[in-house]
Amino acid sequence: MKALILLKYLLLFLLFCNFTAFALVYMGPGMGSLVSYSTSLLLLVYYFFSKPWHKPAIPFVIFSVLYFTITSFNYTEIDTTNFFMKESLRFMIAIICGAELMYRCKPKDFFYIFLIGAFSVILNAVVFPEANVMYDLIRGRYSGFYLNPNSAGSACLFGFALSYTIKSKTWRLLGQFAFTLGGIVTLSRTFVIVWLLINVIAIAKDKKNILVPIIGGIVLLGVFTFTDTKIFASDRFDALESIFDEGPVQTKTLEQDSRTSTWAMYYDMIMDKPIFGHGFMKLQRKNGVLPGVHNTYLMVIGESGIIPFLLLIGLYGYLLMASFKLFKTRPELFYIMVIVSLAMLVSHTYFFAYNNVLLSMYVYLELRKIRELEK
Repeated sequence: MKALILLKYLLLFLLFCNFTAFALVYMGPGMGSLVSYSTSLLLLVYYFFSKPWHKPAIPFVIFSVLYFTITSFNYTEIDTTNFFMKESLRFMIAIICGAELMYRCKPKDFFYIFLIGAFSVILNAVVFPEANVMYDLIRGRYSGFYLNPNSAGSACLFGFALSYTIKSKTWRLLGQFAFTLGGIVTLSRTFVIVWLLINVIAIAKDKKNILVPIIGGIVLLGVFTFTDTKIFASDRFDALESIFDEGPVQTKTLEQDSRTSTWAMYYDMIMDKPIFGHGFMKLQRKNGVLPGVHNTYLMVIGESGIIPFLLLIGLYGYLLMASFKLFKTRPELFYIMVIVSLAMLVSHTYFFAYNNVLLSMYVYLELRKIRELEK
């Protein structure tokens, strides 16, 4: 039993701290492949020994089967057919076995794992800022294990939202401080907006939560006052600082690199084959002209067509509405779905980095547990 608990936390670390991609970049292709295959194998081992088994998250299974089946119709890269088979199998293992893992998790489990991730982001900025240059990562924005600052910002938001479920005041405040600092050094615009939104909602729910924005203010003051700003991307840092200055907000920088312009590059391509799409990976890879769609919803309709897209929209619409109805008793479920839905708007790694799909299944399974208790 203890071995199974240890395996659970190991898997949560591997899956939610993005350690597979981290190992690939920092330790080389051999270690990256080893960690990747080991994660899938460990999921199978965990599933095999986690009896009794529970009903899987059926909508996610149906969506996954449809997506990979339809995208295979137009998959033309014969030389990498093994890649398609490998990734589709790995994702199905994550969906089936990962659901059992999610069923047995509690909010505090995710909180502590994301706290590790947040500390990795802070260490990246404070201790190892030069690592981004050495490993050809985004310069001036820090991401720790997550490699991408937007993904790191989402992870810090998940942890921040889950901090409200932690009973220990010490751990809750420590987590809120770490997630706030970790999110700020990513210089993610989405992090700042959603962090403020969660705080406003939390204060409206309980006036005692007014302490958290004070913590955030102290963190911001410390970053602006004591940090060597040369380690940050100057345009992003100045724009973020301008939000809190008396002068005008640097809206041009905040609007720069807008994802909407990236999405617009793919509209004609999507409309060209709306029924069955263009095939696996066609909207994800850079091809010298297009940069990758950076939008999960557009990726799904562009690669697999209208049927999986409608299923995806229906599924996430249901999760948002159902979690909102339980906001008074389980606010973290709604927070998770808001963050996941926004993260999916700006990324196309849904089928490779499993944070979003696993947390979505966690919310789905929690909603199912609540329905079963009400019967």
